[in-house]
Amino acid sequence: MKQKFTLIITFLFFINVNAQINPSQTMNGKMIKAIDNKIDMNGGEVLNHLMINPNPNTTATNKVTPNGTLIGTTTYDLQSNASVQNRIIVHDNGTISAAWTISQLYTATWLDRGTGYNFHDGTSWGANPTTRLESSRCGWPSLLKIGTDIEASMSHNTDNSYVQMTQRFGIGNGTWYEGIVSATDTVTGAYRDLVWNRSAVGGPNNQTIHMIAVTSPSGLSGALYNGMDGALLYYRSETAGDPWDIQDMQLPTLDTSHFSGFGGDSYAIAAHDSIVVIAYFNDWGDSFIMKSTDNGDTWNKTIFLDFPVDKYTIDSGLDLDGDLEMDMVYSTDNSGAVIIDNTGQAHVFAGNMAYLDDDLADGGSSWFPTTNGLLYWNENMGPDNTPPTVHTGDTSLWYSDLMEVIAQAPDRNGDCIVSGIDSIGGYALYYTSRASMPSAGIASNGDIYVSFSGYSEDVDDGTQVFRHIYLIKSNDGGATWSNPIDITDGSAIAEECVFGSMNPVIDDKIRLIYQKDYAAGLCVRGDEDLVDNNDIMYLEVDPTTLTWDYCIYGCTDVAALNYDPNADCDNGCCEYEITNIEEKKAINSISVYPNPTNKSETTMYINAKNNTSINISVVDILGKTIYTDIYNASKGINQYIIDISKFNTGVYFINTNIEGEIISNKLTILE
Repeated sequence: MKQKFTLIITFLFFINVNAQINPSQTMNGKMIKAIDNKIDMNGGEVLNHLMINPNPNTTATNKVTPNGTLIGTTTYDLQSNASVQNRIIVHDNGTISAAWTISQLYTATWLDRGTGYNFHDGTSWGANPTTRLESSRCGWPSLLKIGTDIEASMSHNTDNSYVQMTQRFGIGNGTWYEGIVSATDTVTGAYRDLVWNRSAVGGPNNQTIHMIAVTSPSGLSGALYNGMDGALLYYRSETAGDPWDIQDMQLPTLDTSHFSGFGGDSYAIAAHDSIVVIAYFNDWGDSFIMKSTDNGDTWNKTIFLDFPVDKYTIDSGLDLDGDLEMDMVYSTDNSGAVIIDNTGQAHVFAGNMAYLDDDLADGGSSWFPTTNGLLYWNENMGPDNTPPTVHTGDTSLWYSDLMEVIAQAPDRNGDCIVSGIDSIGGYALYYTSRASMPSAGIASNGDIYVSFSGYSEDVDDGTQVFRHIYLIKSNDGGATWSNPIDITDGSAIAEECVFGSMNPVIDDKIRLIYQKDYAAGLCVRGDEDLVDNNDIMYLEVDPTTLTWDYCIYGCTDVAALNYDPNADCDNGCCEYEITNIEEKKAINSISVYPNPTNKSETTMYINAKNNTSINISVVDILGKTIYTDIYNASKGINQYIIDISKFNTGVYFINTNIEGEIISNKLTILE
């Protein structure tokens, strides 16, 4: 029962993750396109646009809910720009350490921001922390256990522009001490301005710390480093952090010959004994791992998603098939995870994303928020050899032959599409796939567990759909995967569950922490919601109590147009050719002509199966509604004219709601 398919996206239609699928099967009129205006935040920004709105639902004491145990709160809600850090450690004696970025202030400067920490002594969690570990403002902690009795938090210090380590000599007790990790610049004498670290511990007796971080990019007023705007640098200490024998090292090929710079939080790191693996999750470039089997002395690179153009520059244009139309490409959404199995092999997970650079004068590109899929690769699959050409049968479309989609945000209501109340705009803005923010763990028997934050189409607040934490499992080294299980669906109140971080070692429990609140989206960026309290939740799951469904769902009727020979369970979504003329007339359909157009008006041709009122709206690529109307259509063919004389040149989406059916048509207005 193989459950995997080639890297593609699913927009609103739900396609089960079972078998090879032609990308044209996901191309329909319901795509949403958005400008890629994502900004990597380091926490030093002053966000004056935010207002204050304390959350009346948050209590200052620990509580157990169907979704876990409350272990802390924070008003600073951006736990990561992309990939999630290592935030939870289960110690050998059953105690647990957990960390996150904390603030207790309702001001947009978050001057008290730093590492929030709580400890479970084997019986209960401590009181919710109200202060950070550090003495000055920090963020983005990676939680470490070094040797047998040292625990540490690696974070970037935005007050002083360096990475620091806050540690104590005792698990769960003792005084915290701070030390600077960043090297000193030999020219300026200042500490290296590094941000967004990821750290892991390995080596003999778990005494070696491996850290990667990015030099502060120009967007944060940083300077170029060896010609790179955001260089990914490697640090190592084989003696628990004192001293660091490798600093400011650019690993092989991670220089200007292959890259212009690296994005914040678009990477992950794992270590086990002498094996260290760094995974980088690119968008408009190669995604790869760097692996060392000698504790960081030497490194080898494997590309698991070979982007068709090296060092692509936005606005340069990508037209692989030469049809004068810019190509849509599929890559990662920058959010990923990596783990090392018991044989030393790396397993990589990332959110799937579609991108398009079709306006070569705007200084940006577009992404597609309804992209749905969790990507997977392991070392046994080898490097990506997908040619830089459009596949036979495709037009203006490129995707990797190697990457596999192993999970999606599910079709929860069984209507054969993944579509919620915000599917035509107004969605919570995380800049990720509908299945993203993965975290993973491995049991001693080799079973792999992966959590991800997934769009939950039938859970909303009347305006926006919430995300929940889902869990999947492979019991054969990644060859097949279970269908996702929602492990945060126990509350009667709609809740947003994001930024899950799983303990990488699975014993009798799967243990993770995640951030929860009662509003979809974030305040720090994206939605720019009101400043509010967010709960940090601890959740443990006994995998033996879950029903792991490995059934491959799809259309099992050989007479159907979408018959799936790999499916062994019917999903009730078979499609059939309509041969009866009257049946064809009984279908709501809409087309737009002329399109593209440079005229002052365009016409919608509406085939209505009944006399009905139709809600019509036009939204721009940012999701802003610029036109609305209600049209009373008669059964049969109707013509509706839209005055577009005042619309700017660009791409729009005409969204119609006809008898509860949402139909979207792309409209391109030319100069």
